[in-house]
Amino acid sequence: HQQSKLLIMARTSVSGGSGNGSASWRTILLTFTTSILPLANAFTHVRTSTRSPIPNIRTASRTSTVVKYLNRNKNKVPTIPEVPSSTIPNLSPLYSTPFDISLYDDDDSNPFFDALNPLARPPNTNLIIGLNKYSHDTSICAADASTGEILFALSKERISRKKHHGGNVATIVEQCLDQLDLDLDCITHVVSNNHHHRTLAYVESGAGCELSMEWEEGLNINGGSENGYTDEENILSHATHMELSHHLAHAYSAATQCPFNSGMVVVMDGMGETYRTMKNAIDNDDERYVSDLLFEGEFECIPSDIDERSKKSVYDWREGESVYEFTKDSTGISVKPVFKRFVEERTPPALYNHGFENMDSIGALYSRASSHIFGDWNACGKVMGLAPWMGHEWTKSSNGDGDTITAAHLTHPILKGKLYEEGDDGIKIDRSTMVGTPFVARNDPDLFDNEGNMIRKRKYDFDDNETITDGPTDGQFPTNVALESISLSYRIQQDLESVAMDFVKTMKEKTGQNNLCLAGGVALNSVLNGRLSRELGFKNVFIPPYPGDDGIAIGCCAYGIFGNKALDELKGTDSESQLESETKPQMWSEPLSPYQGPAYKRDAILAEIETASPWIEVERVTEDKKRYEMMSAEIESGGVIALFQGRSEMGPRALGHRSIIADPRKKGLVRFINESVKKRESFRPFAPSCLAEEAGQWFDLGDDLEDSSNISPYMSMTAMVKDDKLGLIPAVTHVDGSSRLQTVTKDAEPMYHAFISTFYQRTGVPMVLNTSFNTLPGEPIVETPRDAIRSFLSSMGSIEILFMDEYVIRRKPADVRRLLGEQNAQGIITPPTFPKRAGPAYYESKFTVGESSLDEEEAQVDLRTRISMPNRLLHDERNGGWFQLLDELEGEILGVCNGKIGVNEIVNEYLTASQEGFMGKEAENIEYQEVLFSNIMKRLIRLYEYTFISW
Repeated sequence: HQQSKLLIMARTSVSGGSGNGSASWRTILLTFTTSILPLANAFTHVRTSTRSPIPNIRTASRTSTVVKYLNRNKNKVPTIPEVPSSTIPNLSPLYSTPFDISLYDDDDSNPFFDALNPLARPPNTNLIIGLNKYSHDTSICAADASTGEILFALSKERISRKKHHGGNVATIVEQCLDQLDLDLDCITHVVSNNHHHRTLAYVESGAGCELSMEWEEGLNINGGSENGYTDEENILSHATHMELSHHLAHAYSAATQCPFNSGMVVVMDGMGETYRTMKNAIDNDDERYVSDLLFEGEFECIPSDIDERSKKSVYDWREGESVYEFTKDSTGISVKPVFKRFVEERTPPALYNHGFENMDSIGALYSRASSHIFGDWNACGKVMGLAPWMGHEWTKSSNGDGDTITAAHLTHPILKGKLYEEGDDGIKIDRSTMVGTPFVARNDPDLFDNEGNMIRKRKYDFDDNETITDGPTDGQFPTNVALESISLSYRIQQDLESVAMDFVKTMKEKTGQNNLCLAGGVALNSVLNGRLSRELGFKNVFIPPYPGDDGIAIGCCAYGIFGNKALDELKGTDSESQLESETKPQMWSEPLSPYQGPAYKRDAILAEIETASPWIEVERVTEDKKRYEMMSAEIESGGVIALFQGRSEMGPRALGHRSIIADPRKKGLVRFINESVKKRESFRPFAPSCLAEEAGQWFDLGDDLEDSSNISPYMSMTAMVKDDKLGLIPAVTHVDGSSRLQTVTKDAEPMYHAFISTFYQRTGVPMVLNTSFNTLPGEPIVETPRDAIRSFLSSMGSIEILFMDEYVIRRKPADVRRLLGEQNAQGIITPPTFPKRAGPAYYESKFTVGESSLDEEEAQVDLRTRISMPNRLLHDERNGGWFQLLDELEGEILGVCNGKIGVNEIVNEYLTASQEGFMGKEAENIEYQEVLFSNIMKRLIRLYEYTFISW
């Protein structure tokens, strides 16, 4: 019943020598795929006998290679004698109560079972949902149509584990309904946006649409390249649909929940809706598409002749920056555009990223700098973090003359002028510093030694001068390309601030508004936000937790609930609203909680704990105060912890529910967390989560705001650390003395506030270092309990403790004593345990053979083997899910870990193979046996740490 298939695929490519004596190489790729990986099929040999669970290593063609390897690595370790089986007592099975869920026969007897989903709603609940669909940062927001209460909000990336994931909405709609315990037909109204192209007309083409989508799916093209495209959870054909233009959706995400009743919303991003899309909807009387052009003629527009220019443009024009005025009361909201600037599509939108990097919006220009430096248009936060390094000086004293290096100023502006003017006074852009070979593609000489060997993996990995010169350290000086990147980052950041500050100031004067909301991707720039808040005299400033495109879903949902009274007055009806006027809920009276993600029942958490039990140790601490003391004591001692508490945050910032936490007083943690925990560049700063009532004592929050105590609840603003506090919190103070601040109130987040208060009582510092809980590069913040445990274990011990709900989770070290068996003080012998694979394994080996030698025995052979095991806890789908093994030996050991044999059997088989092979009598040498045992144990421990095996 354990039949297996062995599939061998070979590819041979030979490149001949060029006549200069260089060797040519042959590459052979062997792929082994088995549904059940029996021991005999671990590598190239196939065993037909089933009498022994041990592979017949003596017949393996590579035995001599393994033995030679062992003979070259003679590190002495003590030998462990084999335990006679006759001395092993019969022991009853042990249970890890209460974490073994299978111990309970039924849910009623399980005290940890939650019968009801905490977010479950009555089955007759009607939902209005907002969607950001088919674009990047696909997201959903669901509200109760009768009350207007937001019930659920989630970005697709949190489920797919792909940062900024776009595409269809099937998975997040399904997740939403599962959480609310509702059926698909409970969704009665849908408001969506996709600023790349319209979606509603396509969906409403009925059967033709479905057949076309099936055709795309069958060919794996367009939206059909992703699962869920033709699912009803994506199409939602039964619901009433409406589309909202991009900037208007951004405006609604802020205006409807801000804590003031009137003001202006400034939307600045890379690109919004196209002019022709908005114009065509009006020309065709499409009442289910709502845009700012419905108010055409009532707002200022740049360019003023946009209609004529759009007709002559090869491509189209898109929203760049917009300004709205709003008023609201309990009965609804009125939103009207007062200014719009459109930017031309200069290159075909079918090109990479829709030609976004060549547009003239301030968001697109900043994003071009991000692409030039980091190769990622969406790494603007890194650009913002790199800019403050301008002016920092590094002293290289190793050469004896104390040379000083620093980044050079770029004197010529990249961006200048006035967003609200045309002609000579309008915006001027110079991209000459962002052409040619991007910085990210440059091979900087500082990355290599004199012999051409790469000695530094990250070109942007560097520390401040104090860290480098203050005794023994791993700190590094910046490379040449890093210095040039600092120059570019500083220039684009200064230009952004100069132009945006002038723009917002002018709009404030024109509208007379003293309350400001910010939305759009540029509103993720916390440095700019801080200046706008402190320097322009606004009484109140509000920035939602999701100013980027993940917040589009919230704006769409809000429009579906409340509509627009200004548009009702313009049209004389309220036909554009999703709800009849008499059934519209009252306006939100306060900002929405950012914690709108899924809620996980305790039994779901326990199930994931049980799955990970071979690799973790768990303690249940039910008393909140005790847990806060444990958290505080751990970080005070220099440890790093992770928090997984309650529902997840909506938006890109971790706000205490999915956070990595440390002591802000310990500067050395900056490199440690960046390098060992987050696995990213060391220059990047960390944010403080500070008690709101104490923030004014530590940070310069400005003097004009009516209430500055809770100025930045969503980590949206950067503030300068006060001079007398600078040396006290170096781990959350950037190189220029600034901090991207999160203010925490007891009302908004009582758990997080209580924890920080406990740390404050112990240390006198009312804040902690807070960064997002994700340790796998390229992945978003963790969402599920499984994500959290996986990310925690992936830190390889750099995160000391994971606090998940009431459970305190530590990494379990490899228990070698348990693996080998031991005798306790009472003389009772514990039998050895048998290592077992976590699931089916897929091997891929690559042999590289040098052909320059005529002697086959001396030919250069390089063997690299990698493995994929989808069922293991730390499986990572990036790079196809492959994990590089150390060598053949590690792969063979993994192959024999079937849970039926122990270390002694494995070692004995290798010894027998060595004795009968070319080693002969030398294999009986105690030193050789110690080396063999040591190498096997090291690989077993490594396989355990990466969750390939357990025992």
